[in-house]
Amino acid sequence: MLGGLTMSRGKINQIIRHIALLLFIGLVWGHNGKHPFLTPYISPGIQIGLNQNKTLFISCQLTLGTSFKITNEKHFEDTFPFFLGRTFGVRRYYQKEKPVFTYKYYDTQISFMLGGIGTGKLINSKGESFKKNKYWIGGLGLLTYEKIYFDDKVEKQYGLFGVFPLPIFQILNN
Repeated sequence: MLGGLTMSRGKINQIIRHIALLLFIGLVWGHNGKHPFLTPYISPGIQIGLNQNKTLFISCQLTLGTSFKITNEKHFEDTFPFFLGRTFGVRRYYQKEKPVFTYKYYDTQISFMLGGIGTGKLINSKGESFKKNKYWIGGLGLLTYEKIYFDDKVEKQYGLFGVFPLPIFQILNN
């Protein structure tokens, strides 16, 4: 369930196709490496993981954000980038012999080149929300650790994440 709506396998496949299209567009339209002080980006991501009870989960998300150059170097690669973003996603938990549980989530995040933190909410189909903190290390492939504060317990979750940040203006201006 997604906010009271059923998400079919076809819908999930459609989301995956859209993410693949965004990745292809990013690869086709490269750029010269020059970035202004602020660089807006969009970043699709897919995560697979386990919670502390060894329940499998899969997440699909989209992050909208901006990166900041901390120095005045000409090329982005010569700077120490700082990223702020807002993420929206869907997470499904797969338990043996139980129905699939689906949650929507959002979070605000801050990161540097190889790690970051975020805080937000996980929302079930009844509209109940639970605080969520996440931490990660990595570049395009991330190792993640999350703590979700359900009403009566704190659940730890571990995962692998693939993300692909695409600079919006560089794609549109090429």
